[in-house]
Amino acid sequence: MKSFFFGWRGQQLQRRLLQSCAIAAIIPLLSACGAFGSKNLPPRCPEVLLLKHANSVTYFKLGSGRDITDVLATIAIVDFKGECKYNRKRTKADITLSVAFDVRRGPADRSRAIDFRYFVAIPKFHPAPQGKSIFPLQAKFRGNQIRLNLIDEIRLEIPLPLRPKIDEYSIYMGIQLTPQQLEYNQSQANRTQRR
Repeated sequence: MKSFFFGWRGQQLQRRLLQSCAIAAIIPLLSACGAFGSKNLPPRCPEVLLLKHANSVTYFKLGSGRDITDVLATIAIVDFKGECKYNRKRTKADITLSVAFDVRRGPADRSRAIDFRYFVAIPKFHPAPQGKSIFPLQAKFRGNQIRLNLIDEIRLEIPLPLRPKIDEYSIYMGIQLTPQQLEYNQSQANRTQRR
């Protein structure tokens, strides 16, 4: 028996962004979902929230150095957009998300490639393992390239009760961090606030 999510399906699509992107702290998904010929509008779509200290990551070369010359890469979620549709019985929300990443190669990098992961989670389903999914990506630099943009597209299927409290189904997104990477992000944020 399938529990909670019917399945997370990720499709890794890497392509250049044609427009500049700005960090989005909170972006609600499209709320104008079709009414499927009914007079009763379906519930609005769940919000997607980008976690404050999980929106970027800095990778350092092995060792204790943490200055600019030790950076392998920095990666940030710079934009995302989505849409959702409900099935006819309104027992399932089908959500498509496109997530844009800005990837910068650091001076310590020699491999011209960096692997990283990001997550999408719905706390409503915690602690079921289907409540969070982690998606791996790889950025490859060509020649003297030091910066690139990636887009990844994923599809989520969320089962819903008959009259859902849609605020309980908010979707959280961020880059999968180690405790040390999270601590580094928090220290950088604190340093910026003190300036």
